[in-house]
Amino acid sequence: MAVTSVTAFFWRAISLKTMTELMESNIKKNYVFSFLMNFRLSSGLWMIYMASRGMSLTQIGFLEGIFHVTSLTMEVPTGSIADLFGRKLSRSMGRCLSFASILILIGSTSFLHFTAFMILAALSYNLESGSGEALVYDSMKYLGREDRFMSVLGKQEAVFQVSSVGALLLGGLLGTFDYHLAFWTSVGIIGFSIFYSLTFTEPPISESETRNPKSLLGFFVQISESFTLILGDRKVSFLIFFVQAILAFSTCIFFYMQNYWKGLGRNEFQIGVFLAAGSFLAGLVAMKVQRLSHLLKEKKVLIILPLISVASMWGVALCSNKLPFFMVVTMIEAMLFVAGNDYINKLIPSRSRATIISFASMMYSLVMIVFFPIFGRIADRVSFGVAFFSLAVAATFLYVISMYLLKRIT
Repeated sequence: MAVTSVTAFFWRAISLKTMTELMESNIKKNYVFSFLMNFRLSSGLWMIYMASRGMSLTQIGFLEGIFHVTSLTMEVPTGSIADLFGRKLSRSMGRCLSFASILILIGSTSFLHFTAFMILAALSYNLESGSGEALVYDSMKYLGREDRFMSVLGKQEAVFQVSSVGALLLGGLLGTFDYHLAFWTSVGIIGFSIFYSLTFTEPPISESETRNPKSLLGFFVQISESFTLILGDRKVSFLIFFVQAILAFSTCIFFYMQNYWKGLGRNEFQIGVFLAAGSFLAGLVAMKVQRLSHLLKEKKVLIILPLISVASMWGVALCSNKLPFFMVVTMIEAMLFVAGNDYINKLIPSRSRATIISFASMMYSLVMIVFFPIFGRIADRVSFGVAFFSLAVAATFLYVISMYLLKRIT
């Protein structure tokens, strides 16, 4: 009996050591996976490519709206899939759909083709958005290091932005010669990332946070519980609404600046350099967010960073040299993404993590559905200047309302 007990203890100790190593490996491998996932050579080209295939800015705005309508409706269900069936499986499925979407983009010649591309790209984004973050946070939680999540997320965002730099430069260079050359290179990269996604280990959930059953009933219970948690916590609700809305407005700046520069006669490589410079600076500042958060504390971060972003949007709207203000918007977007996600993750349980993060992404999609086509229509019918001015007005209104709400909950 004693021998059996000693043997059981011995194997349990080995198992715990192995799981610790696997969780540490998850964190390290996630940097590589983040690089591969964001090395999308199409990211700085797809709007210009659609325009070259006869799509107007209004049509492109609607296509982006289709992306976000799909994302809005499927974000929470896919987050629940990650919580119920595993974050690793969700990520791998997302990579497979990304592979399919880029193949469709290569052959697209009509609005219908581009619609199919957008729907698959949205589903891929949905499956990956909450699952990856939840996988890393719960790996750190198992190791007892969740207080360092902001630092890890900041480094991940830096890797993400460095990957963007490489993708934008290479994509812009290849796109100058042939768009399809850039897209076929993406096919190979995404194909490799599918196999790499299979090397992760699903982090264990603590016994006090058992998952809902893997059934249709469990699926709906998962969504209901997560939604109830959000409604019951005013701080979580605020963070989801405010942070995602500011990020959405920043994204509008990022995409429509591409067509603005194209209209000024810049080629794809030059535009890629501008976008890459913004991503490089964003990566640098993302690693400093934890230090900034310790210095200013959470409330001041949520006041100051969005204020700088909104002021820079006004710079984009009113100044002839928009590049410096575009850079600031890009940098603040990265910093707010890291800080906001860390604040949310500290407030939510592991069993609902991916689902609640998906609710946050759903809010982002909702803002994009409403505003992205509107700004595209204004740019089409009037000018980019008026479109950027309208965006700055909307962002200012959002900031004022959000500061009032922040005062109420703190």
